[in-house]
Amino acid sequence: MTRPILYTGDIFRLQARGGITRYFGELIPRLRRPTRIVAGLHQSPAIQAGRLTAEASVYLRAFRLSPRPRAVVNGWVDAVHFRGDSGEIVHPTYYRDPAGIPTSLPMVLTVYDMAHELFPSLFQRRWWSSEDPARWKRAICRRADRIVCISESTRRDLVEILDVDERKTRVIHCGRTDWSPIPAEEVPGLASPFFLWVGERHTYKNFAATLLAWSTSSAAASTSILCVGGGPLRPDERELARRLKAAGALRQETLRDTQLKWAYERAAGLLYTSRCEGFGLPLLEAMSLGCPVVASKASSIPEVAGDAAIYVDPTEPESIRAGIERCLSLGRDGALRALLKARAALFSWDACAEAHEALYRELDGPAPGGEERR
Repeated sequence: MTRPILYTGDIFRLQARGGITRYFGELIPRLRRPTRIVAGLHQSPAIQAGRLTAEASVYLRAFRLSPRPRAVVNGWVDAVHFRGDSGEIVHPTYYRDPAGIPTSLPMVLTVYDMAHELFPSLFQRRWWSSEDPARWKRAICRRADRIVCISESTRRDLVEILDVDERKTRVIHCGRTDWSPIPAEEVPGLASPFFLWVGERHTYKNFAATLLAWSTSSAAASTSILCVGGGPLRPDERELARRLKAAGALRQETLRDTQLKWAYERAAGLLYTSRCEGFGLPLLEAMSLGCPVVASKASSIPEVAGDAAIYVDPTEPESIRAGIERCLSLGRDGALRALLKARAALFSWDACAEAHEALYRELDGPAPGGEERR
């Protein structure tokens, strides 16, 4: 018996774009077995545009007071659409209370990183927000029959911190972006040389320390930093840039994939100095286009970048500065581009989907109850 897969709408409700939505957006269309997504009230452009098919789907752009009412409505949606007799494998797209998932259905869970557990003081709840779904991680890991970890680093942390049975974990890496059908489109007003920062900039992402290291490098004095995504620069980031006399060389944009491709192909390098990453999709995006990478020697990053990155200690601004200067001195020569592209070529979304198919097959067939599934 080949079981269909039921994907919950959790991540599509929490974020419009991001690494996790990219993961499911690449995975689901590649699967050979039937799938369905119960979206509910979501904020996903991919679902809204029909690139991902979902049921019970209503697009609602996020606003400050939206998380709580959104969560209430989606609880009703899930109660109606999650059927214990459906014969499906349920795969939550983010952490949630396992009590809302029928116990008769086998479950696969993906764990992306252990940042909440490694840096608990950095995750502060805002008054207008719902409680962080990551509070359910331990409980839903216990409930899961199989757990996908997107890196070996994440699996080690999961087993050590939450005491998860390693026998039910599987490491399945993410894949690289196929840039070949995407034309490059110039980012207006962006002069070379520039560095890229892609994604969030908060707390453990280490942007402030990296900005300090870059701004104090004489070799980097003629460069700028383009921040892609992560929202507009916050007041504290603007103030830090002003104090470092770097405000005029710091820019934030939300880019289309066509523009991001153009930027990767021309950047002096990607700055990827996070203190913790579950995988690191921007690494593969950059490397697959021959863009040099200044990266932390921490968590999953060496597992992904191999010997192609310029590694730094994310806790030491002097180390980050030295990495930036080495990146500038090496430039983008042919040998380095070849090394970067060869490393990125080891990661494929097709291989990722095949590995998920193999994992789902472990749970096909009649569903015994409770612990016997494990």
